[in-house]
Amino acid sequence: MTEYQIILYKLVETRWHYVRLTAQAGKCRTESGVCGSRPTHSITSPVPPDTDPQVFLREKAASWGNQGYGKPNQQQLQIMTLHFQMKRWSGYPAGAPWFDDWRSGYIDPVQNQLEETCNGIPRGNDRFSGNYMYYYVVFNTDAALEMVDQVAAAAPVRFLLDVHIGRREKQVQIPIDPNVPEYLRTLFRVVEKSARTIASELPLLFQGDPLQPEPVPDQTDRIRVTGEMARSLRKVLEEKWNFTSNFWDPLTTASPREVVFLNGMEESKKAEVVELIRTKVEKPLYLLDCEEGLFEISPDQIFSSPHEGMVFDASQQWVIYFSHHYTITFGGEWLLEAVRTLYSGQEERLNSW
Repeated sequence: MTEYQIILYKLVETRWHYVRLTAQAGKCRTESGVCGSRPTHSITSPVPPDTDPQVFLREKAASWGNQGYGKPNQQQLQIMTLHFQMKRWSGYPAGAPWFDDWRSGYIDPVQNQLEETCNGIPRGNDRFSGNYMYYYVVFNTDAALEMVDQVAAAAPVRFLLDVHIGRREKQVQIPIDPNVPEYLRTLFRVVEKSARTIASELPLLFQGDPLQPEPVPDQTDRIRVTGEMARSLRKVLEEKWNFTSNFWDPLTTASPREVVFLNGMEESKKAEVVELIRTKVEKPLYLLDCEEGLFEISPDQIFSSPHEGMVFDASQQWVIYFSHHYTITFGGEWLLEAVRTLYSGQEERLNSW
């Protein structure tokens, strides 16, 4: 059953306070506190039978709105930039040898603690030339800085990190080849400045209806895999499938085995593949997301994968690859046979752009 939540904020003197309303399975939890700290008050109350939890949350949120809680104007808040200077890497980040240590040691703990204390909202990220920039709108800057310091101190592997707090994101100029003529360099800088100015104005922190409940992601269905297990899985995946967490062109020599691909797939056929894998899978089932890293997932999550990544199980005898071209590629003898059977009479759909 889906869990929904609404978070509202109120500025009391110099501190932002929050109330977090969460509803699931006939219960509503109301938590309140100061942004940057875990809740100081928590009450659980029943949701009346046959009542839509989203409707119930809206009514509860409206009553808190009468007490001055709501969604703040973005101009009232500060932006925290985490600026990592990493070893240069030309492919997707999850293919970098340092990725797992960095992501599990820094980004995930920071995000988790900002969510737990209602002290930050992601505002995107950027990467170029070894600069990895993560942006968060924060309510309590002192608590946010202290938390990041604690996360960095506890990280098993250290990375060069600079933390910046300001009205705007920290900006780092994109390097330009010294051989580029001066007039083109100047033009590039003008375009870069204009693009960043437009980008900073486009996103809204709180869009649409402020009382619209949001589904809470189920973190138990997607478990990050790191350490020696992650290294072992990546190594075997490279040996068996020549996949290195970067763009994989299976129609060339990139795949050591036969594959078939589809340029789009009906939901009904996706469901059939999921049910087949559910009976064939050698647990655990994994997703190597080229942007986010390696996870243990459930069969129901196979086709909710990102624009670039590979799904496989403990046997690594079959794979499903999702590309940024929106194609879906299948590898492995029994899986190939199953997909061909699904498209019996529609063979022109296979391996066709």
